Order: sequence, then C-alpha cells, then structure tokens
Amino acid sequence: MMLKGEGHQIMEDDKVSASNIDEKTLKASASNMKMARDLDEGYYEIDNKGWELRNVWLDLEGLRELPPQKDRADECCIFRVPNSLRDRNPEAYTPQLISIGPFHHNDERLETMETLKRRYQGEFLKRNDMDEKNFMDFLRSIHKKEESIRLCYSESFRIHTERFVKMIVLDAVFIIEFLKDSYDDDFPQNLDTRMISCIGEDLMLLENQLPFSVIDSIYSEFYHPRQDDISFLDLATRHFGKYQLARKPETTPPTEARHFTDLLMNFMLKGALERENRSNPIKLKYSAVTLRKAGVKFQATEDKCLINVQFEKGVLKIPLLEVDDSLERLVRNVMAWEQCYKPSEAYISNYFKFMDHLIDRAEDVALLAEEGIIKNWVGDDAAVSKLMNNLSQRCEKTSYYSDICQTMNAYYENPWNRRKATLKLVYFSNLWRGTGTVAAAFLLILTLIQTITSLKSSF
Repeated sequence: MMLKGEGHQIMEDDKVSASNIDEKTLKASASNMKMARDLDEGYYEIDNKGWELRNVWLDLEGLRELPPQKDRADECCIFRVPNSLRDRNPEAYTPQLISIGPFHHNDERLETMETLKRRYQGEFLKRNDMDEKNFMDFLRSIHKKEESIRLCYSESFRIHTERFVKMIVLDAVFIIEFLKDSYDDDFPQNLDTRMISCIGEDLMLLENQLPFSVIDSIYSEFYHPRQDDISFLDLATRHFGKYQLARKPETTPPTEARHFTDLLMNFMLKGALERENRSNPIKLKYSAVTLRKAGVKFQATEDKCLINVQFEKGVLKIPLLEVDDSLERLVRNVMAWEQCYKPSEAYISNYFKFMDHLIDRAEDVALLAEEGIIKNWVGDDAAVSKLMNNLSQRCEKTSYYSDICQTMNAYYENPWNRRKATLKLVYFSNLWRGTGTVAAAFLLILTLIQTITSLKSSF
C-alpha cells in the first residue's frame, strides 16, 4: 500500500520477490551474532552468548498431540476469504512476499522471507539475553495458548503442535521486530522503505493474520518493560495509521482489535455517524451526473471518517476519497472481514456499495473529482469507475444509507426540481449566459408593454 506522504507508487517492477531480495540485507549484523539455526532442525545456537539450546520441542509435554477441537464459533476471527469474493481478484487476498499464520504457511513462493524471520528471531534472543530456562518458559506460555489460538481460525489445520507453536512464535516475533524496525530510531534499521511497504501490505490481508492478543502478550513481556515505552496497540497504530484510507485517528482506538485487518477497519470507522440499518435496503437509483440534472449539488467535507455521507437541502456531502493503486487490496480485505465476521454491520461494504450506485461511468468520476470528493491518483477516470463498480459486486444492497437513498431518489423524481435545474443549466449556466437571458427577458417584457400601449392608443 502507498504510505501516507510518499510521492511514488509501487509499480510491479518494484515489488520485492524471492528472486531479488537483497542478500546483503539478510546477512547484515552476522559479524556480531550467528543467526539462529533453522527451526526445522529443532534447535538454536548463539555462540557469543555461551549457551546452546537443542531439541527444545521434544521436551514439551504433549507436543506430538493435536489438541481436541472445540466449537470455534465464539473465538473465530481469522477467515479464509470465501470464493465468491476471492474470484473477483485472487491476488488482492494473497500475500505476495511474506506468510503470517497457517493459511499460507509453507507456500514456496514466500520461502525466502523465512530467512529474514529467523534472523529477527535470533536478534530477539540476543537482545533479551535468554538462557535455556527462560526460552523454555516462553515456549510453554505459547504452547498453553495453542488451542485458543487454533480456534481463532475458521479452519482446522493438520499442523502438529511442534510446528504450529514454532510458526506462531516465529511470526509473532517477526511482526514486533518489523514494526519497531520500521519506526524506532533507536532500533536496528534492517529494511529499506520499499520492503517495509511491501511487507506492510501483506500484513493487512485477512488470511495473513495472527490474533492480536498473542502478539500483544509477547510484546508486553519482552518489549514493554518501562512505563514510558509505548504499547503494542500504539506501535501498530503508528504503522498502519499512515495509510491513506485508514487515516490515523487523533487518539488510539479505545478497544483492542482482533487482528490488523480489524484494526484498519476500526481506523476507517472512527467517528462514524449512527444510522439505523433497515431490513429492506433501498438502492440509490441515479448516478452523480443524473442527480446533477435535478439540481443536486456535491460538496467535499473535511470529515475524517470515510463513511459519513450526508444529504441536506439538495447537497450531497461526502468526505474525501483518495484512490491509488493500493486502495483495492485494503478495501477488499476489510470488506471480506466484515462479510465474514459481522455481515449485518458491514459499514465499509455499505459505503462502497453506495459509491457504486453513485458512479456508473467515467463522467461521474470526473464530476466528483471536480467537486473535490475524489482525488484520483491512478489518472484514469474510467479505471476508477470500473474499480468502484467491481468492489462491491458480491455485497448485499446498502442498508446503512437507505434513508439517504430514499431522500435522494425522491428529490430527483420531483418534477419541479428537474425543471428548475434545467432552467439553471440551460439559461443560467454562466454569468454571460445568465445576463443575456435576463436582458432578453427584460427586452421581451418591454416589447410586450409597448405593444399593449400601442393597441390601447389605437382604440
């Protein structure tokens, strides 16, 4: 996703892939610390700390047993995107650089980044000066949460306990190290801006998540020892609050998120107006250009909450929507999260369904851009129109905006509004035409008066 304030867009040839990751970046700091060996071999080794931990997984009781599966309905919050949504654009839901969690674990396309994860793991061990006992306690604490972690996912995974716990630890430590690496001036800078952006995009995806509470518990124990340190929620807010569509709120959201996709949705809904969802949704029948023919005016507002659309006295007020190459990926994943978790409260989905009805073609985009409602960074009005029409295709009709849609439909269908708008458009579209119209009308009246006067005098 394009970072807020950056003047460039990430093009396909700039994408980081397994074939072009800077080997020098992955080997940095190897001189002062030997990287933790591959976890698949079951041990770590850190020479300059004088201890060696081997086969730690074999010492944990019950590691080879898969936990019994309970009803996951109450805990489930990380979903595989339904095919009905995925089929529209599979790449929007699929990590391109790094895998987090079980859904894309062992994807060969993403194997190169496992090296970076293990490097971060080694730096974590070194920084916390962990001996064997401390590290075993750490592993056991995650092992105790394994069943509850598994229940957070919409599917059961045939991943043995050993491998599952290892994956959770490796991914959670990577996320924390990455977020601190990308923002903390006192933290070792291991990644360039391009890689940070690409990894940041993958961390937004619904299928690429860890439970927020798990990462937070690790951060609180090992990274947040002093009162003046920021919380993990604040750290995540600093990173994800940079994105254009999910503008950073003035204060941290009061409640913790289930995961990063949920956190982004919370940003987007911060300050949302309360409206009543109707059981019988009403569709907006007319596009922006058509509505203008009935005298509807369009006004961009400074409201920071994207979904706060209002219609008052013939004026449709909409907050600024910035459209860039990264918007589709973010929006699709937030909408998928809404549709899977609480479809009756799918406010972001409702917003883009409303915009789909408001925008039929490129001319509608041009009108909204002219009024300052849309800032088009992709440069093509037709492309924006196509995007808006595709985003919400598999979503239900809008219910959050039913009152606005009903009022706007009635406004257009009032014949007087259309006649008045036509009069203004044809005869008063600009100063000279309006002046000419008034002058012509005045001349017509004078002529009529003169004619009547002449007729009277003749009799």
